[in-house]
Amino acid sequence: MSSWPGPGWQGPPRYMQPDPRAYYQPQPPPPPHGWYNFSANPAPVNPEAYRLTSPSATQLQSPKYPKLNPVLAEDTTLLRYDTKVEPSSAIVPSTFHAHRHELALRNPTTKLRLISRSLPWQIDIPSHKNVTCEDIWNALYKNLQEPIRDSEWGFIIRDKNLRETVESAMKRRCEANRNAERHAKRIDFLGDVTLFRGLEKDDELAKLRCMPGETQWQETWAVKFIS
Repeated sequence: MSSWPGPGWQGPPRYMQPDPRAYYQPQPPPPPHGWYNFSANPAPVNPEAYRLTSPSATQLQSPKYPKLNPVLAEDTTLLRYDTKVEPSSAIVPSTFHAHRHELALRNPTTKLRLISRSLPWQIDIPSHKNVTCEDIWNALYKNLQEPIRDSEWGFIIRDKNLRETVESAMKRRCEANRNAERHAKRIDFLGDVTLFRGLEKDDELAKLRCMPGETQWQETWAVKFIS
């Protein structure tokens, strides 16, 4: 059971005694600090299966980003999933359902912006409620499923290698799924580097990505991808 606050959380996390009936095997003692229990020998990640096979985080909180949920923070999360696949299918069910409703940040926020050095656009997540881990996973997936726009294609064709990367990724995606839409999507921009690696703070990039005259969102986090 994770004690990271859920979407309605308004105070410090509670540490609840687990119901022994919910467990079928003896559990290791919890670590001295943090939100997550973890195995000393986590199973390896199998990117080909697009599923998480190890615990989602190794510590109760991120040393670098203590306000960020450790299942999202790049220095603590072990979550690796393919952003080409819908999160509810890409992430192993036990992990997805355990953390989907947890707050993304310790201090609840209704506005969060995602940026990345791998993408030339930003992803805004305005919400009428507190932003959760699932909100971030879904916003990332839905944005990358959008067709590449005319202005974005104009940017892409200025770089021959980038254009070839996008076209090759689109071809592989369509060959793998005969029902795939036959046009370039934003996910193709990433080529083979589509595995979620976590979120980090990149104040330099956040400042550069903010257009002149635009107010920078306080909660701006950079997405890292790996192949």
